[in-house]
Amino acid sequence: KVEESRPDIPNYLRHLQGPKQEMAPWVSIWIDWLEIEGPFYPEWRPVLERILSPAGPIQGGHIALLHDDAQAGELIERFAFEAFRRRQPDPAFVAGLTQRFEENRKAGMKHQAALADVFAIILASPGFLFLDERPATADSHRRQLDSRELAIRLSYFLWSSMPDDELFRAAARGELHTADQLVSQARRMLRDERISALVENFAGQWLQLRALEEFFPSRKHFPAFDSDLRRAMRRETELFFATIIAEDRSILEFLDADYTFVNERLAKHYGIPDIETADFQKVGLAGGRRGGLLGQASILAVTSNPTRTNPVKRGKWILETLFGSPPPEPPAGVPQLAEAGTSQLTGTLRERMEQHRADPACATCHKMLDPLGFGLENYDAIGSWRDHEGSFPIDASGELPDGKKFSGPAELRALLLDRADDFRRCFAEKMLTYALGRGLEYYDACAIERIVANCRAGDDRFAVVIEEIVKSPAFQQRESGGQE
Repeated sequence: KVEESRPDIPNYLRHLQGPKQEMAPWVSIWIDWLEIEGPFYPEWRPVLERILSPAGPIQGGHIALLHDDAQAGELIERFAFEAFRRRQPDPAFVAGLTQRFEENRKAGMKHQAALADVFAIILASPGFLFLDERPATADSHRRQLDSRELAIRLSYFLWSSMPDDELFRAAARGELHTADQLVSQARRMLRDERISALVENFAGQWLQLRALEEFFPSRKHFPAFDSDLRRAMRRETELFFATIIAEDRSILEFLDADYTFVNERLAKHYGIPDIETADFQKVGLAGGRRGGLLGQASILAVTSNPTRTNPVKRGKWILETLFGSPPPEPPAGVPQLAEAGTSQLTGTLRERMEQHRADPACATCHKMLDPLGFGLENYDAIGSWRDHEGSFPIDASGELPDGKKFSGPAELRALLLDRADDFRRCFAEKMLTYALGRGLEYYDACAIERIVANCRAGDDRFAVVIEEIVKSPAFQQRESGGQE
């Protein structure tokens, strides 16, 4: 019996096998999924081979560095050189690490274990963790970045990682000084598969896609929602963003587009027929129900509550994320909207919100937010289409503060396209902020205006935004960090 043969099994696990009966001396557990990240011990050799011989397979003269204690110092120096993004490490730093390796070996560590300990120190050092751009001198507010610094800044902007060999070689040859040289490298990098990092990181931040992992709708209200649907929601938006990059499409398609990407799970959620594969495929959108970001379930879910839609949150997302004009914070002491079924407010969600905003302190902001959110009321909290809220028909009409009226998502998207310049400016600000790794200042306004003007003149192609950013003084220069 388990109690006798395996006293180490906790009581709560014994219940998995049933009470008081003959059973195997182990516990059966279903594994839902398993994720493993490397590299691991067997993969060390290829990694070290790239460091020792970046131009090709490891040569015989270098093989000893992988195993010979006497040449460990050279390997440590090369590893630090790569980790510090091709900056020569301080000789004293290398000497200290080599001594650490020798002490590890004397203590009985195996060769590779002793190296691992030293490599961990390198990867935990400021030279690896931080980008080492020198600030401007005391007598100058700004300085021009050198070729190596520009290569690193460009690579972390587009790939979220260190430059590849081609970019490092261009920097070593001094071929990153002119705008044309930077643009040429940026175009090459946009075509590389590593541009997926821009999709994951920039889109994840800008569109708040990461919040989707923390969205758990009520099982009572939305029993169809599961982890497969959550993954499909995010993948749709990432593929949509990646296509705009890969095909150099107009950034205005973020506001309205006649296509999207679905697999079988998401297609059923959207009511799109004839999709019977787990692989995602591009589909055309007809009928005006969906288009652009505002028709995608990922966006509609992160702007909802667990039990219902949230027109205020959706309106705020549109103003803040797409047009860079967030509303002011609500005044202190304003209560949250009561849920349906309570005695405070009655009727449809729209009627309850109209009662809620009867307070003059709420009316000003809600006049901006609510119409935008109401225009998306045909989508429930997990992004599926609906024509009724319970027994009440959906009213997706609205009137914007400038007096323009609309009815439904398609007409709302058309009105948002009328604000194309506001969207261009917002997108440029978000992208430039991401590229620089800092907030924008008043002196960045000229760069933003140039990006907007050239984007408009260049048919709003995505690559134009990237090219204008890398050509801007803000991207090519380093500030002193002072208070000037």
